[in-house]
Amino acid sequence: MHLHKDLFLSLFLKKGVVCDPQRVFKVVFLGNSGVGKSSFIQHYTRGQFPNNMASTVGMDFQVKTVMLDSTPVALQLWDTAGQERFHSITQQYFRKADGIVAMYDVTQETTFTAVRHWLDQVQEKMAEEACLMLLGNKTDLATHDTRQVTRPQGKKLAEHYQAQFFECSAKNKQQVEEAMVHLTRFLALQQDKQCESALQLETSTNRGRCCK
Repeated sequence: MHLHKDLFLSLFLKKGVVCDPQRVFKVVFLGNSGVGKSSFIQHYTRGQFPNNMASTVGMDFQVKTVMLDSTPVALQLWDTAGQERFHSITQQYFRKADGIVAMYDVTQETTFTAVRHWLDQVQEKMAEEACLMLLGNKTDLATHDTRQVTRPQGKKLAEHYQAQFFECSAKNKQQVEEAMVHLTRFLALQQDKQCESALQLETSTNRGRCCK
């Protein structure tokens, strides 16, 4: 939504995507280092889980095109560094994001505590129309003995921040597709509402503006 369409088309051609996306959304992933943001994005976009992956330095992104009700939708997924020294850089990206995914590790309570800090920052600085999702990762490692954050705890936190909520496993891809389809639909719905509001404003003010 925020970047020129020709730029995205050039990115798609480089990545072997031939369809012309009708919608483009920028989604930024936030969370502590090690919660699985990079693995989630890599497995979702490339279909392969990286067994050995270094911590993200600064920012990186992948492009994924999905079909939403026969309409090609482009998701630009931004992978952010979780280390403290990169937080100021990260904030610059989620201010203009269409969607924000805050991730924690269900087997590490410290990451769940830290994700509250991320969500506080997001609430203060994200765009008013942006969509927010809370994602609990690594359910494949969560047994009765190893799980430190319960699903009800995650759901309660998401409700507090008015965020969509899913638990998933980036490794075995459990609920990965479902979470991203849900987010994409929510992004499209939000965009439709913005367009409808803009059209209503155009009608009432008769300024001849259009919504794209």
